[in-house]
Amino acid sequence: MALFDSYIFVDWSAANTAHPASPVPDSPWVGELTPAEQFNVETYHRTRQAAVIHVRNRLLYHVGLNRRVLVGFDFPYGYPVGFAHALGLPDDSAAWWNLWSELSIRLEDDDGNVNNRFQVASDLNCIISGGGVGPFWGCPPGQATNHLTANGPGFPFHAAVGLQLHRLRVCEARLRGVQETWGLFGAGRVGGQALTGIPWLHSLRRLPMLALCSKVWPFETLFTPTPSPKQGPFVLHAEIWPGVVEQRVQAVVALQPGIIRDQAQVRATCQWAYELDQNRHLAAFFNTPTNLSAPEIRRCLQEEGWILGVE
Repeated sequence: MALFDSYIFVDWSAANTAHPASPVPDSPWVGELTPAEQFNVETYHRTRQAAVIHVRNRLLYHVGLNRRVLVGFDFPYGYPVGFAHALGLPDDSAAWWNLWSELSIRLEDDDGNVNNRFQVASDLNCIISGGGVGPFWGCPPGQATNHLTANGPGFPFHAAVGLQLHRLRVCEARLRGVQETWGLFGAGRVGGQALTGIPWLHSLRRLPMLALCSKVWPFETLFTPTPSPKQGPFVLHAEIWPGVVEQRVQAVVALQPGIIRDQAQVRATCQWAYELDQNRHLAAFFNTPTNLSAPEIRRCLQEEGWILGVE
């Protein structure tokens, strides 16, 4: 039996202005594959808010039909271990949620796509360093502050509370080409996407009509080959990274020359998850990754998270 009835994946953007009416690269795209309806569609959105509203409405639709939905965004859901403690937040088993809540309070992101992520990063750097710079880095010249500069501070980063923050999470250290969550600006940097994305993800997880039937993998489910119930309604949030399906993305581009890569990525990810699920192979990717020590597993479950598809 398949784990899910529908698959929804989002290619995110941290842009500070609304995107054009006509699709352009590096913009939010939402892909959905729902086999029961022979529905396989990608939609372009000018703002993060518009993309999240679309995802919210689709989740509500599927939940209303008692379906189980796998939904994922392509930004980090967590930070290297110790980040919550360095900010003065509780670093217990809910460290990830404490951090999500903190970022949601601090981030401003309006319906025109204007956000304050660089100021948020500067403020967090000040707290973590005790008045200095780092670990967040990278910004346009006009956004630099006494606590946020264009260049990285070097890692491991020594926080004021006496701990060291690593450059990468455990799962990221297993991948080629992945960027650190601390880098905010420049080609391939994902830090801005995480700062703008996590608060929106937090709002989806807390939405009253979805909260009781939603979980975030692996924070709330633990590592398990059975992350979903046998029947819905159910929503499982899981972090994705397009690099996992790069060969499929290239195949989509080859079949449809000129397609925007972001669109190709969400299409490829939907097809990847669906086919694995139908062949009973998707479950293995939700289980405990190979060669993790007990402390590393605890790090991933409490704070760092994991990327779906990374073994």
